[in-house]
Amino acid sequence: MTDMPYDLANPNPRALVESLRSVGYSLSTAIADILDNSVTAQACNIWIDFRWSGPRSQVTILDDGRGMSEGVLVEAMRPGTASPTDPRTGNDLGRFGLGLKTASFSQCRQLTVWSRTETTALAGRQWDLDYVVKHNEWRLRKDLAQPEDAVFQRLMGLSHGTLVIWNEVDRLVGGEDVNEDEAHQKFLAHVKDVQHYLEMIFHRHLSGEAATHRSGLNIFVNGNPLRAWDPFHISTQAPSESTPLDEITYNGQIVRVRGYVMPHKDRLSEAEFDQGAGPRGWIAQQGFYIYRNDRMLLAGDWLRLGRGSRSWTKEEQYKLARLSIDIGNSMDLEWSLDVKKSTARPPAALRPRLTGLAESQRKRAKEVFVFRGTYGPRPVAGGLIIERPWDSKVRAGRTVYKINRQHPLIHGVLERLGPLRAEVESAFRLIEETVPVEKIWIDVAESDTDHAIPYEGVPVNQVLADLKKTYGFLRQSNLSHASAVAYLLASEPFNRYPDLVEQLET
Repeated sequence: MTDMPYDLANPNPRALVESLRSVGYSLSTAIADILDNSVTAQACNIWIDFRWSGPRSQVTILDDGRGMSEGVLVEAMRPGTASPTDPRTGNDLGRFGLGLKTASFSQCRQLTVWSRTETTALAGRQWDLDYVVKHNEWRLRKDLAQPEDAVFQRLMGLSHGTLVIWNEVDRLVGGEDVNEDEAHQKFLAHVKDVQHYLEMIFHRHLSGEAATHRSGLNIFVNGNPLRAWDPFHISTQAPSESTPLDEITYNGQIVRVRGYVMPHKDRLSEAEFDQGAGPRGWIAQQGFYIYRNDRMLLAGDWLRLGRGSRSWTKEEQYKLARLSIDIGNSMDLEWSLDVKKSTARPPAALRPRLTGLAESQRKRAKEVFVFRGTYGPRPVAGGLIIERPWDSKVRAGRTVYKINRQHPLIHGVLERLGPLRAEVESAFRLIEETVPVEKIWIDVAESDTDHAIPYEGVPVNQVLADLKKTYGFLRQSNLSHASAVAYLLASEPFNRYPDLVEQLET
């Protein structure tokens, strides 16, 4: 027998199995990857349960999808079931054939899967990483005793479905004692994070917008039904601005892009504003949202786009800009989709087009952020011009901020000062020349909450006093009561207090 012209360099199971645990999943992305299999299997209901028991804590994921026969289950448990270049059905959310294994191994040391179809008996298999390490072989266990817990009984009550069980969830709980309250609270916080993440990632399926789940997918976490979080539609009373759908042909496939500018905070209720922030906050949620078969892959990212050598970063003034991109599951390689299906990069040929679309949305979002789309003098009914307290101007190529002397309250006070006006003008110049722009931006960027609105937290009697003073100056400038009221109702900041304006007497 002649020597072969190659060596067989099979990976060492003991070393590789530990390496597979470090792909980079978070708990949320790992759970989402498991759910991809359930969605692909056309499940209508998915039940996720987190059970706290210290080091014996457990996570289970049960679905009523079509299930797997024993042969199919064994193949599904094989690492690298399919190549990312293999053709896939239109609703397949997988890619590498690694998701079930790598996502599970990233969180636990023991993965058990039970499954049944309408025509085949129950089958079960288990990866026990300590067992693999001990024998240094890819031994997939099949000598399993059927559990006696409630979730397994629920599977047995279904005509078809699959149950995924994570035991020894060391990455989630470590060796924390069952009676350790701080560890328990941390565990519950992780559960909450998973809920918010899934509500975002699968929002089209939950709401019935996904082609495969027109009647809506039901997902339950510890018995609580999830509610879709749509990043583009957070209010019915103040809808976001959207662009027409832009369809781009690339390599024979259609990439669909739509831009959105979210409503200004002033147009939202407190509950809508909190909801619009999403799982990560307004600033972090800006950017592109990439979908593949209606499943969100990437949530809020500028995709390293920009002009010149500088890529765009997430900044306060662009926090209202969001764009959706829909791609098919045959474009994974072109978009550099990773194993976790949580990062992507657009093909070079699409980057100029996407940059132009995003630039338009960023510009409009900045306008809305500054002041509902405009700032500075603007007309209202009857030709009356609204004056803002501040003006921005360009001096020697730099932006500077000036107190607007034509604002009725400021103008009225200045007119009454007489010989003191020069001193007050000096004080104004000092204020204008020392506006702490950098400090303001740093505070805004580092804050988890939005900046305070005018008069927020100020006693109402103080607001009313300033309102009456401004009204008095307007009336002294020969405006009628109706015109002065119209001015105040349209003028920042008194437009926020219509009830106080209505109290003004002729």
